[in-house]
Parts: sequence; C-alpha cells; structure tokens
Amino acid sequence: MNKLTKILASFLILLAGCLAAFAWWLGNQKPTTTPIVAVEPAPFHTVVIAAGAITKGTRIEANDLKVIDSPRPIPGSYHSVAHVTGRIAASDIPADTLLTEGNLLQGVALQLADGERAIALPVDELVGVGNKLDPGDYVDVFVILKQGTPAEKGHARLIASRLRVLAYGAEVIGTIDTSRGPTLPKPQGQPAQVRTAVLATPIEDINSLLLASQNGKLSLALRHPGDAGIASHHLFPSPDLALAPRTGLSDEEKQSLKTPDNRAFAGIETSSWAGDKQKRAAPVRTTTASGTSQRAIEVIKGAQREQVRF
Repeated sequence: MNKLTKILASFLILLAGCLAAFAWWLGNQKPTTTPIVAVEPAPFHTVVIAAGAITKGTRIEANDLKVIDSPRPIPGSYHSVAHVTGRIAASDIPADTLLTEGNLLQGVALQLADGERAIALPVDELVGVGNKLDPGDYVDVFVILKQGTPAEKGHARLIASRLRVLAYGAEVIGTIDTSRGPTLPKPQGQPAQVRTAVLATPIEDINSLLLASQNGKLSLALRHPGDAGIASHHLFPSPDLALAPRTGLSDEEKQSLKTPDNRAFAGIETSSWAGDKQKRAAPVRTTTASGTSQRAIEVIKGAQREQVRF
C-alpha cells in the first residue's frame, strides 16, 4: 500500500468519525416545538327574541322572551329581557322573531300606571329645582297662594306627593337606554330654557294641580326615589265638590261617587280648596271721619280675596 492510499484511508476514517459524532449530537437534541397561536373566538352579542308567538296589543311577559347570541350587533335590538318585559306588542310577532323598537309600541302613555294621567305644568328654572330634574325623578308639588292684598293672608302647602317626572323639556322618559352603550355628554354652553314638566299624576290630584297652576305659584321639590312617604289626605277635610250629585241615588251609586274618576268629574270648589271654609261676612257699613258711610264687599277671584269699598 503506497503512501497516498494511506493518507486517503486516514481521511475517510476521520470523516466517518466526524459524521458519527454529528449524528450522535443530532440524536441527543430536544425537538423544537412550534408555538401554537391561540385563536380568540369571535365576540357574541346578546339579543332578545320571542320565545313563542305574541299577539298584537299583548303586554309582553318575561316568559314570552328568550335570549340568544348574535355574531354581530343588531341596531335597535334589546340586550336584556328586563328592557322588553311589560311593553306592548305593536303587531303580531312570530316565534323566534328578533325584538326591536319597531315591534313595540312607543310613547309616554305606556309609562302610566292604572289610575294615573299625564299632565303638563308650567315651569321655569326656579320651579324646576334649578333645571336639575330628569325624566324618572320623583317630585312633590307645592303651591303658594295669596289671598287678598296683605301678605299675611297667603299660605303655602303641599298639594301632591311623589309624582314621577315623565318629561322635562325635550327630555322624555325611556328615550335614553344606558344598556346600549355610553351616552353622549350633554353639550356645554347656555342650556335651553325649559317651559314644561309632564308628571304622572293620580286622577284625584289633577283638579288641585290645575287650580294651583291658575291661582297660585307652583314649586317642585325633588325627592329621593327610595322615599315612599306621601301625605295622608284622609286626616284633613276634603274640599267641597263643585258639582253636587243628583238626588235619589241608590246605595251602590252613592258608593261609586267615591271613586277617583267620579270625584274628579265633580270637581272641587276653589275657596274650600284654598283653605277658606269660613262663612262669608255680610257687607260692612263703615263711617268715615267726615260722617259719610261706606260699604265694603269682598271680591273673590279664584283663590284671591280683597276688600273693595264703595
């Protein structure tokens, strides 16, 4: 074997050793793991649908509804059963139909309870608690009456307790739904002057409010919504009825005279409502220093009284 052959054989043996060492190194390496990217599920949006068929004009109850997930937000939809419960169906709604504003009757009248009426009263910044009232608040209504020229003949008193504000100016209850996202801030600057407040009023209190708005000055007092105290009307004498019932009524008809609707129809007499149940004095003859006599009569305009001499 010549010298060149020996060199070549040695090189091949060395190369084989290197390859064997490299193979051993590869065999002892830990396999590299490819990181798994977690795929986030698409967000779902809760919507309310009809659990069964709902007839037009029906008051919707909680068991008439169910909630499902939608892959995208649906404008005008409701996200909670509580926001639809108690509403009135505007048309026939088939089962599994999405509930939207178009399916339901709208309006302030739907916010009234049985025996309540909505009445608008004139307000300004002072009457309306510095324009700090919002729809949904509860207020007491006070009136200031002036009877005659002397200020001491006037008085102030509560005429209606815990009335709910349905609308104040252009803001109406039920038009702001906080469940649908953040509300826009009120624009800065000079606020618009509010002229009217709409209150949910028991029908038996409406006559008093109308008389107060025409013959005195109203003032609304804001109260905590959790305060359920109201005035006890039965502890005080009732104002005289403006319209006396007819004679010859049966016992059942006499009982029906006490219902709020019938008492509101009969109306109330202004002077007794204003707290003046004293008998009217006869005209008084007075004598002046010159010896001439004068007569004085009492002129009543609504709840205002004054002495006029002649």
